[in-house]
Amino acid sequence: SGMSASNTRSTTSTSSTAPIGGASPPQRLCFVGGGNMASALIGGLIRAGSTVQIAGVVETLAEQRAQLTERFNVPTFASLAEAASAQALEVDAIVLAVKPQQLQPAARELRPYANGCAVISLAAGIRATDIARWLGGHERIIRAMPNTPALVGAGITGLFALPKTPEDDRRLADELMSAAGTTLWVNSEPLIDAVTAMSG
Repeated sequence: SGMSASNTRSTTSTSSTAPIGGASPPQRLCFVGGGNMASALIGGLIRAGSTVQIAGVVETLAEQRAQLTERFNVPTFASLAEAASAQALEVDAIVLAVKPQQLQPAARELRPYANGCAVISLAAGIRATDIARWLGGHERIIRAMPNTPALVGAGITGLFALPKTPEDDRRLADELMSAAGTTLWVNSEPLIDAVTAMSG
């Protein structure tokens, strides 16, 4: 069969080479963790009419996956490996929406897949530098700290990025978290907790 040649084309993201003034392709996100916060953000993006595409949600619980598919019609995967084989990890950013105690194993498992994209963490109390280390020295990391009203779109989110995180990554994180309410960037990580405490 002479068919094999056609699917050897590279499908890696070429967003950085978009022509100046041309329409850049829509940005893609993949969520790891499909709980309340992920649902609130996906719902918020859809309501806001955002052009950001949800490439997939990795969620271990079958019930949650079914709910996400039903509510938002997004692709869901039981594991990172499954998402990777469906090209759902070829994205501009991966959003870590797991519980804080699950973040370290999730980040370590994500390590082989995180190259070439930003990682946005929604976990409370876990420093960007620790996440960077678990990801094998990843430099494009943004912490987003939404307070609880973010679940209803009326919250405020503190945002902090590691210094080498490109402007495009920051803009994408800002668009994502704007779906949950107001965003406020801080340039010192400890201030992130002050933002959400202040807004409670």
